Amino acid sequence: MKILKILTLICSLLLSFSLIADDDYEHEHKKSHIYKNLDYLNLSKSQHKEIKEIVIEYRKDYKKFYKKREKLQKRLQELLREEKFDKKNYEQISKEIHEDAIELEIETLQNIHSVLSASQRERFSYYLREWQVE
Repeated sequence: MKILKILTLICSLLLSFSLIADDDYEHEHKKSHIYKNLDYLNLSKSQHKEIKEIVIEYRKDYKKFYKKREKLQKRLQELLREEKFDKKNYEQISKEIHEDAIELEIETLQNIHSVLSASQRERFSYYLREWQVE
């Protein structure tokens, strides 16, 4: 029970910190910005709701991607341990990891793009790096 209370406190603190962000998008490249905080977009209530759903789905999909990537990276490690290096297999697995990451990124950005206005997309574009799947 104590662990649950501690985790709740930590989550609350993390959420509180994410509310602090710089709204001046003209100088984004010079200032730090809290990861995936979209306050600078001044979303309407309906946009906020849609984006929230997109981000929730993104997080679920990212967790699935991360688990799959871990398994594939272990396979890459196994390939390196083998007596003879299997270049084709290594390349195929590496491409699969990369393609899955790009697919997740594109799907998420396409969904976000469809919700934002032109000026919001302009501001959002400065933070594209935050949304790139690694």
